Amino acid sequence: MGQQQAKPAGGLFGQSTTTTTGGLFGQSQQQPQQQQQAQASGLFGQPQQSQQQQQQQAGGLFGQPQQSQQQQQQQPGGLFGQSQQPQQQQQQTGGLFGQPQQQQLTLQQQQAQQAQLQHQQSVLNASLWQPSSQPTYRKSVPDQMAAIKQKWDPSNPNCVFKTYLYNKVAEHTVPHYTPGPNDDPKEWEEALQKKPAPNYIPVLCAGFPSIIARLILQRTTIKQFNVVLHNINAELDRILSTHDLEHSVRALNARRRHAELSKRCLALASRVQVLRNRGYALSGDEDALKEKLQKIDKGLQDPALSARMEELWSRLIILRGYAEKLKGEINKPGFAESEGLGEEVEAKAKKILEDYDKQLQHLKRQVEETKKDFDEWEKIHNPKPAPAEGGMSRQPKV
Repeated sequence: MGQQQAKPAGGLFGQSTTTTTGGLFGQSQQQPQQQQQAQASGLFGQPQQSQQQQQQQAGGLFGQPQQSQQQQQQQPGGLFGQSQQPQQQQQQTGGLFGQPQQQQLTLQQQQAQQAQLQHQQSVLNASLWQPSSQPTYRKSVPDQMAAIKQKWDPSNPNCVFKTYLYNKVAEHTVPHYTPGPNDDPKEWEEALQKKPAPNYIPVLCAGFPSIIARLILQRTTIKQFNVVLHNINAELDRILSTHDLEHSVRALNARRRHAELSKRCLALASRVQVLRNRGYALSGDEDALKEKLQKIDKGLQDPALSARMEELWSRLIILRGYAEKLKGEINKPGFAESEGLGEEVEAKAKKILEDYDKQLQHLKRQVEETKKDFDEWEKIHNPKPAPAEGGMSRQPKV
C-alpha cells in the first residue's frame, strides 16, 4: 500500500518541525530534518524557502497531484488517503534513509555554507556590539563608592589627590630628614631628587585639609614677617629722629669748636715761631722780604705819589663834569634835530676817555699791590696779641 508523506508544519516563529510518513495503520516514520527542506509558514503566513527550494503541491479533492521538474513533491491524500508518486521520485533511490545521494551531497554543502555564514555573522556581531569576548567582572555600587572614597580620603594610602611640596631648611640638616609614616618611600625619594635647591625637603600634601593647613601656616608666617618689618621700620625712624635731634646738633657744635681751635692754634704757632727765632740772625729770604717791605713803605710815604693821586682825581672830576654837560646837551629838544657831534669830536672824546680809564686801572692795581704788601708787612712786624693770654700780650722786638 502506498505511503503518505506528511507536510512539515510551521512553528510560532517560522521554525519547521520534523516530517513524518504515515503508514496504513497511522504509523509514522520520522525522517531527518535535513532531508525534507520544506517550506514552513511564519507567524503571519509568510513562507520561508530552504536552500533546495522544495516546492509543495496541494492535492485536489480526489487526490490528483501536480508534478514538479526536479524536486520532491508532497501530495496530501485524496478522499481515502491514496497518493500518486511521480515517476521521477520513484526512480531515485540510494541513501541512508531512502534519500538520493546527489540530494544528500547538496544538503551537506548547503549546511557547511550556512554554518560558515553563521560563524562570520556571529564574529561580526561580537566585533560591533561586544567590547570584549571575555566576560568582565563589574564591581557592585557599594564597592565602587568605597573605592572612590578611598581615592579621595587623605588618610588612606590609595588617595590619588596628593603631591609633594617643599620646605626650606638649613642645608646641613637636610640628611636628617626621612619619610613620614604616611609617605611612600619611593615617591619621597623621587621628590627629594627633584628638589629645586639643596636646602629644600619634600613634604606630603594630601587632600584639601593639607592645602588649607599649609595656606594657614603661610599666612601666619607672613603676618610674623610683617610684624618684624614694622618693628624694623619703627626702629629706623627712632634712630633717624635721634640722629637729627642729638647727633646733628653735637656735630655742628664740634665743627664750630674745631674752627675756633684752629684759629687759636694758628695764632699760637705764629707767636711760638717768633719767640723761637728771637736772638737769631735773619736768613737771606727774610732779608730780601724785609728790604721789599721797607721799599713799599717808603713808596707809600713819598709825597710824589700823593700828588699823582690828587692829579688823577682832579682829572676824573673834570671828566665827570664834562660828561654831565654832554648828557645835558644831548637831552635838549633841539639836539635831536641837529646833526650832533662830528666824527672827529667823538673820536677825540673816545680816545681821552680810554686814556683816563687806562690810567685809573693802573692806579687801582698799584693801590691794591701796595695794600697787599702793607698787610703782609704789618702781620710780620705787628702780630695781634691773643685775647685770653696775658703773658703773651707784649709784642716782640724785631
